Amino acid sequence: MRGAVRLRAPLDGRQALLGAIGSGTLLNALNSSMIAVALVSLQRDFGLRFDTVSWVVSVFYLASASGQPVMGRLSDVLGPRRVFRVGLVISAAAATAAPFAPDFGWLLGLRALQAIGTSALFPSGVAIVRATIHDRQARALGVLALFSSMAAALGPTLGALLVSAGGWQAIFWANLPIVALSSALAARFLPPDPPVPPARPLAVVRRVDPLGVALFVAALVALLWFLLSLGRGADYAALAIGLGALAAFVAAELRAREPFVDLRELVANRALSTVYVRYVLVNVVFYCVFLGFPSYLEESRDLSLKAAGLVMLAVTGVGIVTVPAAGRLIDRRGPTPALVAGFAIMTAGSALMLTLGDGSPVWWIVVVLAALGASSGFSNLGLQATLVRASRPDAIGTASGLFMTARYLGSILAACVLGIAFGDSIDRDAQHRIALLMTVLSGIVLVSALPLRLAPRGRAPRPPAGGAR
Repeated sequence: MRGAVRLRAPLDGRQALLGAIGSGTLLNALNSSMIAVALVSLQRDFGLRFDTVSWVVSVFYLASASGQPVMGRLSDVLGPRRVFRVGLVISAAAATAAPFAPDFGWLLGLRALQAIGTSALFPSGVAIVRATIHDRQARALGVLALFSSMAAALGPTLGALLVSAGGWQAIFWANLPIVALSSALAARFLPPDPPVPPARPLAVVRRVDPLGVALFVAALVALLWFLLSLGRGADYAALAIGLGALAAFVAAELRAREPFVDLRELVANRALSTVYVRYVLVNVVFYCVFLGFPSYLEESRDLSLKAAGLVMLAVTGVGIVTVPAAGRLIDRRGPTPALVAGFAIMTAGSALMLTLGDGSPVWWIVVVLAALGASSGFSNLGLQATLVRASRPDAIGTASGLFMTARYLGSILAACVLGIAFGDSIDRDAQHRIALLMTVLSGIVLVSALPLRLAPRGRAPRPPAGGAR
């Protein structure tokens, strides 16, 4: 990507660039977490059952999981700056219209639109960082991780304050100043995209691979729908549709001249393919804690909702603190040491979960959760840095979008695990079964990381003249 970042404000180019991207990328994480506290308000205003209202969360997950790689592909074809700014426009439009939704169906549609808009921001943002920042790149990626982590951690608290002050509508209004800030910074500091070669619109559409995109979205949505249905009765029709669409997707991509996902390269590029598998497993472990442990604290330990929330800050708080250290380690020694450290700490923390019982002191619970939080900074940033190094420069948007799809898949699998484990009662035995599974998955990821080697194509390119530092 050509063009230097010009200084037009007291901020230097690197800070302004990361501020523009980071303030945009936090929107997806923020909107996926703070809506949870508005469900009761939505249920009351629309007069619906709680299980119906909860689809306002599920539809965002489904649209984000499928939208991230699609928007990433568009950024590879059309340019990341263009897609980033269009994503902000879509996000603003959805946030503006949602409070005026005439019925719940309209609200679900606008939540899906919001998910698609915010899904454009991470893959295009990572593509911009890779193309323009080469000195201390891992620390730059760490800044983006901090934005997302803090948004996810503070989302429920911020959402509670907003709903208390202005109803569920305030959750959508809160997006607008963030979008305005990111838009202003993006207009001034994001480097221009390379010019798109002159071509007829049909040729551009073909480069996006619409058939591959359609089959991918159909397969992913159907399979995720099946997973989400396990808690209320498995929808085997969705499973059949998903497997059929998946088979058609594989066949279409193997024949495509410019495939949406180059399956042959994905299989050949072990460094990249293992990133996705590891990220799914890491998120199964993380979300088993993040989604399930507060319920255990409330039901089995009789902690209040507020107290359980404070205890859980040990996970997110320590995770945020460790990100800068992980970035420095990766910049000095590459991602492998950070991955091994993160996975080892995650394995130890998962094993320590087996020591927790109904009589465990709160301080020991905090220590165990802090260990798991410490692992997230190293493992998440290590995987992200490996992804950037192992991806082709002209496919980094799609690769980054698939990375986020892996995150959503891990979270949904964790929800399925929790539904099975907590089916009869939320007690110590159920929590220990979950902890045992977490330990096994963490151990598998740790062992797989020990012999990690990056393919030669994964080496970071030398910085071009004029790139942001």
